Amino acid sequence: MNPRFRVVVPLVACLVLGGTLLWALRDVSSAPSPEAVAAAPSSSASSPSVPGPPMSGSSGSPPEGVGSAVGPAPIASQELAAGEASLPESEDANLPPQENDPIEPEQPQTAAWRHEKLVRITELLDRDVERLEAERQAASARGDEGESRRLAVQLTRHRARLGSLREETAVMADAARQEEQTR
Repeated sequence: MNPRFRVVVPLVACLVLGGTLLWALRDVSSAPSPEAVAAAPSSSASSPSVPGPPMSGSSGSPPEGVGSAVGPAPIASQELAAGEASLPESEDANLPPQENDPIEPEQPQTAAWRHEKLVRITELLDRDVERLEAERQAASARGDEGESRRLAVQLTRHRARLGSLREETAVMADAARQEEQTR
């Protein structure tokens, strides 16, 4: 089985299930309650209704200006609305904006700096070449010709890059010496 299917199929199933649940909850929360349907006159059912705030009193009649076809919201949505209303406003809204730390200026990229970076990159590439050579020898010792050829190609590329880096390093060493003499 493809490793992608191990992740994609359950993810799609969760998304479909979540979408179905959201759709079902939307339908439940927008449906009028049985008490409101019984109390609503048939003539006002055809008029457009505007959802209003949840009913807080026990009078059973909607506030003025709200269509009577819309009943009280289900208990879960009333609790959700009460929970949202009781959240305190963030304290950060009243604070002045915080000032950012000053950005340090970029260090000058002198010839000496570039030379040091090239030397470091060359050292790292030397280590990679040694590691790849050991891996190639191990692959050929165990008889894995495909891996041995792949590592040989990678070694060839690394050695070519290493040669060009050594040339660049020599040029940058000269430039760093000239830069140091001009100071």
